[in-house]
Amino acid sequence: MPPQKSQNKSKKNKKTFTYVAPTEEEIKSMQTAARGKATHNSTSTWINALETFRKDIGLPGKIDDVNSKEELEHQLVLFFVSCKQQNGAEYSVQSIKSARFAIARHINTYSKIRPQEITNKNIYSELYNAITGKIKLLTDQGLDSPKGLIRRIFWHNAFELALRGGEHYNLKIQQFKKRKDGGIDVTFYRSKCNQRSLSESNSKAEVISIPADNAVIQDYELYFSKRPPICEDAFYLQPCNNNEVEFTGYWFKSAQMGEKLVKGLMKEIATITEIDCDKRKFTNHSGRKTFIQISKSEGISDNDVMSVSRHKNPHSLAYYERPKSILQQNTLSQINSLIYNDTLLSNDKTANSFSSALETFNESRSPLQQLNSNDLNELNDDQQNQEINGNDETIKKILHGNVFQNCNITFNVNK
Repeated sequence: MPPQKSQNKSKKNKKTFTYVAPTEEEIKSMQTAARGKATHNSTSTWINALETFRKDIGLPGKIDDVNSKEELEHQLVLFFVSCKQQNGAEYSVQSIKSARFAIARHINTYSKIRPQEITNKNIYSELYNAITGKIKLLTDQGLDSPKGLIRRIFWHNAFELALRGGEHYNLKIQQFKKRKDGGIDVTFYRSKCNQRSLSESNSKAEVISIPADNAVIQDYELYFSKRPPICEDAFYLQPCNNNEVEFTGYWFKSAQMGEKLVKGLMKEIATITEIDCDKRKFTNHSGRKTFIQISKSEGISDNDVMSVSRHKNPHSLAYYERPKSILQQNTLSQINSLIYNDTLLSNDKTANSFSSALETFNESRSPLQQLNSNDLNELNDDQQNQEINGNDETIKKILHGNVFQNCNITFNVNK
C-alpha cells in the first residue's frame, strides 16, 4: 500500500502540459495591463494623432518601425512643430507636455530601437528645443491656464528649491529676487534650524540661487506678470476662472490660495500626469524627497545637495536615499552574514542551532567587538578618558567604526 500511495502522489505532481512561447500580441497585452486605464487611453490618443500626422505627410510604416535614433528624433520634431487639434486649433501647453510623455511610454514599449530617452534634453536636444519653443509660443499666445501655471510653479518650488511640505503655504513673494544674469535668488529667513522672521534683515539668512534656465525662469516670470498689482504677499494666490481672466486681465486673485488646496497640489499633479496614487502616498514633501534621491543617485556630493536642501547634518540625507524597507533588509543581511558565515554553515550542528551560532560568533570577535550596549552606555554617560592598547588593526576599527560617542580616546604610541 505505501508504494501505491507514493505512485499516486507522483502522478498528481507530474506536469500535464507543454510550455508554448507567448506571441508578440500576448506579450504586448501583458505589458499594457501593467499600466492604468487612464495612462493607456492617453498613450493611445497621442499615438493615433502621431500616426495620423505621419500618414498625412507621406511617411511610410509606423513610428514603431523607425530603426535609427536620428530618424526618430527628426519625425518627432516634425510632429511637435506641426501638431494641432482635429479642428485645427492649437493644443494647450499641458496637452503638449502630456503628448511628450505619452509618446515616450509608447516608444519604450514598442519601438524596434527601444529603449529611447526622448525626454532627455542631452540625448534628444533637437526635440527638446522644438518642444520648449512650442510651449513658449503657446504661452505667449495665452494658451496656458492659471491652474496649469500654478502647478508648474509649485513643482519648481518643490523640486528646484527642495521645499519642505509645510513651507509652501508660508512662502512669500518678497523672498524671490531677480538677478542681473536672469536667474532668481530665493531667500529663506525661517527654517528648522534658522528661526528668524521674514521681515528681519539678517546676513545669516539662507539663499537658493536658481540658474537662468529658460524654461524654469520663463514660468516664474509669467507667474509674476500675471499677479494683480495689489494683492496679499503670499506666494500662492487663488487662480481665476476664464471669465475673471477676460474681465481683469490677471490670472490670479488678490487673496492667498487656501491651505488645504496648497497641501493637495502634489497629489493633484500626480493625478493629472496619470501616476497611480492608490498604492503610493504623494505629499508636498515628495518633491524634496525626489530632488535628494535623484541628486544622490547621480553622485552629487552631500555638501552640494545640502546647499539646496538646507540640511545641517549630512546624516539627515540618509533617510531620503532609499526606502526604509531596503535599509532594513540590507542591515539584516549584513548581520546574518556575520552570524551565519561560511564556517558556521559548513558545520551542520552549528548551523542548525541559533544559540550555538551566536555563541561561536561571540567567541570569534575581538575584545573591542564584544563591547555590549551596557559598556557603551557607561562610556557615554561617564565621558571618562579611556585608555586602549592595541595593534594597528584595533586602531583602524576604532577610527572607522561607530563604537564611541561623546568620549575622549588616548593613543599611546611607543617611540
